[in-house]
Amino acid sequence: MKNDGLTKEQVRQYHEQGWLGPFPLISAAEMAEVRRTIDEQILEPGHAQGLHEREYFHDRHLDNRCVYELLSHPSLVEKAASILGPHLVLWRTNFQIKLPLSQQDDWDTEIPWHQDCAYYQPSPNVILSAWIAVDETTRANGCMQVISGSHKRLYPHIITPGAERFGKAADPTTFDASDAVHIELKPGEFIFFNESTLHYSPPNKSETRRFGITPRLTVPFVDLGRRQDLKVLMLKGEDYMATYDVVEPPV
Repeated sequence: MKNDGLTKEQVRQYHEQGWLGPFPLISAAEMAEVRRTIDEQILEPGHAQGLHEREYFHDRHLDNRCVYELLSHPSLVEKAASILGPHLVLWRTNFQIKLPLSQQDDWDTEIPWHQDCAYYQPSPNVILSAWIAVDETTRANGCMQVISGSHKRLYPHIITPGAERFGKAADPTTFDASDAVHIELKPGEFIFFNESTLHYSPPNKSETRRFGITPRLTVPFVDLGRRQDLKVLMLKGEDYMATYDVVEPPV
């Protein structure tokens, strides 16, 4: 029987550096089909309707079967369970899209250095995120960068007045960005990263789109705020605290 979990050494490495990977999830050919389906079922209709990204880039695991099947793949679920344990709550999904340079208009595709926990404060602070490459992700089109070990402390964040998407950025005087690791991924590969790991991505100055999907996972005892109103999927196990609004997967 295939074991999709992590080794003890890999789990130790994740906790030491705050991220882990890359790992293969599905083949490049399989991801090409996923890409086509998401483009046709989600991205193209949303763009045609003139929707803002907040209206169709988030939480599509709740209503799109293709997205759900990708995020519930055993290779991701069992590896996540090696870190978080046998009860996995999928509470959030984000599409991370940087359009080709010629299609960007005035949309700044640079994402500032930040820790995710500066934007939400779960109690306790136990969140595991994955970054799944739908398109090839390179330095040229703005791949994510991380600073290993940065999850072991909280960094002060500075408010960015007028920012539409990322209103906080880590104080650049408190870390050395030259220590960054560039996370380049092939379509169908993914990494894990901690909610407190400093990460950043530069603008896409190429003519190649960069599209990734970030599922956010936690465990039933974590309070994300108003749990009873938060629709979640259980990727593994059960909500033994009975506090989330657990829904059925899309058909």
